[in-house]
Amino acid sequence: MKLSAVLTLVLFVFSFSGCASIINGTSDTISITSTMPDADLYVDGNPSGRGSAMVTVKRGKPHFLTAKKEGCQDITLQTGEKFDPASLLGILIDFGIISIPLDMMIGGAWKTEPKSYMVNPMCATAQ
Repeated sequence: MKLSAVLTLVLFVFSFSGCASIINGTSDTISITSTMPDADLYVDGNPSGRGSAMVTVKRGKPHFLTAKKEGCQDITLQTGEKFDPASLLGILIDFGIISIPLDMMIGGAWKTEPKSYMVNPMCATAQ
């Protein structure tokens, strides 16, 4: 009787997380750099560093990377996304009926891609 209770609990927990979320989590770490070491870098409007930064972002949605420098025009890039095939492993858990759509909803099925971005403010003169 205890074994069936444990198996039920395990299946219950797995049904609330998709495979990509379990294996790779729901966030990614990205690298942002600028050729201007004094450029201020922002992710989704939040200060993230100067010149370069490593930032953890939530999967499943685009993020906006901005480089700012006094006297220059701010430049913003949007992160990309790529399907994470690990979410298809939900077929092994519940035939994908719950786990795959759940991975899609919580963002685990879409990883941030690429992991490295170069963003520079646009300056009128070389600075």
